[in-house]
Amino acid sequence: MASETSSILQTRDGLSLTGHHHLPSEARARIVLVHGYAEHTGRYRELIAALTASGYECHAMDLRGHGVSEGVRGHVSDFEEYLDDLDLFLERIGAGGAGVSTSLPCFLIGHSLGGLISLQYVLHRPSTFRALAVSSPFLYPALPIPWLKEALGTVASHLAPTLLMDSGIDPQGLSHDQAVVDAYVSDPLVFKTVSPRWFTAARQAQDDTLKRAGEIHLPTLFLLGSADPIAQPERGREVFERLGSPSKRLKVYEGFFHEVLNEVGRKQVLGDLMSWLDEQV
Repeated sequence: MASETSSILQTRDGLSLTGHHHLPSEARARIVLVHGYAEHTGRYRELIAALTASGYECHAMDLRGHGVSEGVRGHVSDFEEYLDDLDLFLERIGAGGAGVSTSLPCFLIGHSLGGLISLQYVLHRPSTFRALAVSSPFLYPALPIPWLKEALGTVASHLAPTLLMDSGIDPQGLSHDQAVVDAYVSDPLVFKTVSPRWFTAARQAQDDTLKRAGEIHLPTLFLLGSADPIAQPERGREVFERLGSPSKRLKVYEGFFHEVLNEVGRKQVLGDLMSWLDEQV
């Protein structure tokens, strides 16, 4: 059985973010988990339970504007805010907060927006983690955005950066498991808004990741759903191919939607992830 604790982190701009720490009785490695857009760490309990049962510490934080953390829902002024927040979270863990060990190898796992954040993080802080795994990283929208809408969004990011609009995320594109979709729809911590500034900040991060992917040399695992209607799997493949890592692995699951770890066939995905993590340890 793993113990579970929580912590409160104060950001440099005065927000309170909530961290969650899941500690097995005997740990062999530490995992930092970064969740996706408009959701929260509570949706990863099945994954966290499997990881802690295999001896992995799991540390996850509700991103600013997400879950029970403070901040405008679906807004950042700059993508760097996510990286700065993760810096502080890692400092808290490294300082011995939440009773964690400081001598364990540390791995980073990110889903969707969390995948984009994770890729950006290892680009800017390449020596922090031992290895990186991302599922359905949000490297480009699966649905094309009309040029006029994108142009208006760019203008609005300067004139009305915090103006909240409908994100347009269709929950049916998350998983073929209807129970997963229903739980997402009824979850009071899930939101449907996005700001123009968040959109332009994410687009800049996506472009930067594509251009600089060759600078990533960590062992890296990509988990993609071939039928993902939210994050374009083709862009995921492209970024994967550009990675500079001599140890990289791509798993594409035929017909899977966006949340590959919440899909009907998630046991296969979880098994692939666990096998890869065991190799890294």
